[in-house]
Amino acid sequence: MVDPVVIQRVQSYASSANVIINASPRAFGDDGAIWDTSRRTILKAFYREANFVHELECYQRLSLSAIRKIREFDVPELINYDNSRWIIEIGFVSPPYILDFGKAYLADPKFPDHVVQEWNERMEFWWGDEVKRVRLALFALRQYGIWYYDAKPGNVMLEHWNPKLDD
Repeated sequence: MVDPVVIQRVQSYASSANVIINASPRAFGDDGAIWDTSRRTILKAFYREANFVHELECYQRLSLSAIRKIREFDVPELINYDNSRWIIEIGFVSPPYILDFGKAYLADPKFPDHVVQEWNERMEFWWGDEVKRVRLALFALRQYGIWYYDAKPGNVMLEHWNPKLDD
């Protein structure tokens, strides 16, 4: 269930931006919720300011460099944002894509080797023989100062792909 305060912020943004949103969110998770809009964009409303700030900074870095694709993966276009409501409006993407930068790092987090190893094993489990494609894209993000360690099914999607999920 989405926090009523978040719903109020989304409705307020939609009114001020003169855009119509669906009554219910398309999806919601640990960081926030997303709504489809009448102008074929997505509104992403965040529960926490820190996640909003990180995700916005990532989209701004990519936007400043006119990046809409990281290797073969589409990245949503930053359409608009609202600092006071913690809302980002982005364009739609189709697989293959990378999205959801709320937990990205804006500098190298310098994780211990065992943490990186565990993360690599999880990626191999999810993407199998396709993991190299994902790793190359995530590595390419670093040239924009984005360390993306939230790669998981749904956030990084390959075309015609049926991900393995945890038991």
